Formats: sequence, structure tokens, C-alpha cells
Amino acid sequence: MSRTSGESWWASLKNQPGLAGRIRRQWPWVVVLAGVGLGLIGIALGWWRAGAVAIGASMVLAGGLRTILRTPGILAIRKQRWIDLCFYYGLGIATIVVALMVRPA
Repeated sequence: MSRTSGESWWASLKNQPGLAGRIRRQWPWVVVLAGVGLGLIGIALGWWRAGAVAIGASMVLAGGLRTILRTPGILAIRKQRWIDLCFYYGLGIATIVVALMVRPA
């Protein structure tokens, strides 16, 4: 891996082939996917409410990353940003609200 002067090791991974380069280019998606994975683990362990809230929070985070990043990678579903934002924020907030409104047995 060769890097230019002043370039961090993280920035030098951008053009790297293989897994390291893909993770570097798609880090917003990896972060959101990790949050969804944690939510699914919580659901599998029996903490369904906390898991569902974690999944909803991950979707809201995806909307936030889509809002502020110039190149959000695979988080950009459509060319029109407003469609992505409605989807991410709407689905995330709806998931959180439903998870908090369901009464325990």
C-alpha cells in the first residue's frame, strides 16, 4: 500500500482492491448495517423492544448520513435525495414509534 505524503492510512485504503477498499468506500453503509445487526442480535436474545429501536435508530442514522455526506455510497438509493430521506426517516421513526407503543404481554 503506497500513500502520498500527508495522506492518512484510512484515506489510502480508498483505492485499495479487495475488502479493505470496499469497506473504505462504503463505510456509511457498513455503520448502518452494524446497527441493524446489533438490533437483530437484541431481538434474538429476547430484547425485542430494544432491538427494534436499534434498527429504527439505524435507519434514522442512514437518513442523517444521506443528508450530510456528499458521497454516501450505497445509501444513495435514488438520485433524488428527498426520496431517500423520506424512506430512511419515515421507516426509522415508524419502527421506533411502533416498538415503543406495543404493550408488553
